[in-house]
Parts: sequence; C-alpha cells; structure tokens
Amino acid sequence: MNSFDFEIITWLNQFSQHSWTFDKTMVFIAYNNLLKAFVLIAIMWWAWFKSGERCEHNREYILITLFSTIFAIAAARALAFMLPFRFRPLHTDSLHFLIPEGELRMALEGWSSFPSDHAVMFFTLATGLFFVSKRMGIFACAYTTLFIAFPRVYLGIHYPTDIIAGTVLGVAIALIANIYFVKNKYIQLIVKWSYTLPEYFYPVFFLVTYQITDMFDDSRALAEAGLTLFKNIVG
Repeated sequence: MNSFDFEIITWLNQFSQHSWTFDKTMVFIAYNNLLKAFVLIAIMWWAWFKSGERCEHNREYILITLFSTIFAIAAARALAFMLPFRFRPLHTDSLHFLIPEGELRMALEGWSSFPSDHAVMFFTLATGLFFVSKRMGIFACAYTTLFIAFPRVYLGIHYPTDIIAGTVLGVAIALIANIYFVKNKYIQLIVKWSYTLPEYFYPVFFLVTYQITDMFDDSRALAEAGLTLFKNIVG
C-alpha cells in the first residue's frame, strides 16, 4: 500500500464510530442505487426533453454518454479481473480498519477494489453532462464526489487511488467519445428514430437508464443465471 492511500484512509478512519447517525448515513448512501444514480439520470432525462435550438445536439451527447457509460462499466470490470487483485481497506488486516457502524466486514469480499467501477461509471455520466450544460456538469461532478466517491472511501470499500483511477478512466472515456463521435451518422440516426418511432425508442431508452440506475445488477444477475443454466444443460 502506498503512503498516499495509507495517510488518507487512516485519517478518515479516526472518525469511524464517533457518530452512529453519520456512519449509518454513509452506509445508506453507499448501498442505495436509487439515491446514487437517480439524480444524474433525472438530469439526463431533463436535458433530453429540454427544448431549444441545441435540442438535437444535446440528444446526440446524451446518447453518446449513455453508450460510453455502458462501455465504461464493462472496461472497469475487465480491468478489475485482469489487474492484480487488490484487497479493500476493510479487508486489509494490517490497516486495523475500524468498521463504521452498519457496514459489514464481509461486504464485497472477493471483489478487487481497483479500479472503482462506481467512479468510472458515474464520472463518465457526469463528464458527459458537461457537453449538455456546464452548470449541470459541475453539479453532477460535485454530487458524484460527495455522495458516491466519498462514502466508499470512508467505509473502507475503496482506497483513494481506486477512486482516482476510476475517475480518470471515466472522464477520459466520456471526453473521447463525446469529442470524436458527435455528428456520427449512427448517433444522428438514433436521434431521428426517437422522433419517428418513439413507441420503440423510449422503452429501450428507459430500460438503459433504469439499468444504469440499478448499476446493471439485474442485467448481471440475469446473465449469470443464463450462463449457469447453459452450463447445466450442456454439462
């Protein structure tokens, strides 16, 4: 463990179990998918329907950001599997980490902490919102930092460098995608479909944004169940 992570984790951990209310609030925020993602997704829906001369242009950015977010979460999980396994602070005995009230020591055991898939996913979303509205982008980044990233460090779910690496990856993915794929003919075609075939477009749009709100938990569970069933049938 590097000194940067050690100093920040040990400094934050001195406040653990000092306030039952604060600790439980951090746990609630960290594990409530609706609270974490709903604000950013609500902003995205607001931006989608906001009228004005930039309406179609904004819709292109929103679609690109949604595709980027799906790619970002896949990239984060792939990196977590390929890179050397990193134990989370609350699972690292040498840290003598004092578990905040309400957090479980066995939480996310067996999942590598680097990089933070939460940071990758939500900073991709927040950065994408900058292209629609700078004010909303700033708010989204601040919200992601305070209500998504900070609780995970405080609870010992991630080291600061897990969050930083995830943030850099998420921002980079969103910037590259929104800069190089705007005015892409396929993105423009999808925007046109939202006008010509709304009865098909919006159910899909809803499902994608719902799964982002749910951190793709249902999709992953469905995929795992399908894989298990397939193995049982083949085997």
